[in-house]
Amino acid sequence: MVFKKYFNSILSWSFVFLIASCASVPSGHYILLKKKDNIEKISKEFKIPKWALLASNIGKKFKAGSWIFVPRNSGIFGSYNYSDSKLILRNSNFIWPVPSSRKISSKFGKRWGKKHEGIDIPAKRGTHILAIGDGITVYSGAGLGGYGNITVISHPNGLFSVYAHAQKNFTRKGQRVHRGQVIAKVGSTGRSTGPHLHFEIRLDSRAINPQVLISSSN
Repeated sequence: MVFKKYFNSILSWSFVFLIASCASVPSGHYILLKKKDNIEKISKEFKIPKWALLASNIGKKFKAGSWIFVPRNSGIFGSYNYSDSKLILRNSNFIWPVPSSRKISSKFGKRWGKKHEGIDIPAKRGTHILAIGDGITVYSGAGLGGYGNITVISHPNGLFSVYAHAQKNFTRKGQRVHRGQVIAKVGSTGRSTGPHLHFEIRLDSRAINPQVLISSSN
């Protein structure tokens, strides 16, 4: 399923909601600082000078719980092409979204000559679907084509999780959710051949293989 044509508006709304940004924002990502994070550690991890981090976060404290902007291209401050894996590795505590079903009926990659941008997890209709991590619901509804009832959650570090074909959604746009919270029930709405969860993880608008980040044993 092609999601990108819908995703840009969701991504824009999420960015504005999280940071209440002004009209002009340099390219980069916001990250949520964890325990023991500090400016020295972030500078070393992303290979960005401390002065550039400070200039991009005027008035902010580098302490756990703070959102810090890590620039990719900050105009006069230079350009820093850190690896996306740095962002992905900061979300290493995701859990499996359907604990009662550990099967995958369709994997990430090519399927029927088209790219399948997520994984399909078969489960009984009405089975609970859990948020894989803390975040904010940036979309909850049935207006994204063949996805049926779909929930999109924004997580720290530019990652989004997508839960489609649900029987019922339980969250609303703008609602904060917690890791393990029930956010929907498995269904077969939209273009679906039977009850299952179509699950995606995206770094910005680009789909990545969920199995890189989450094991069905989690």
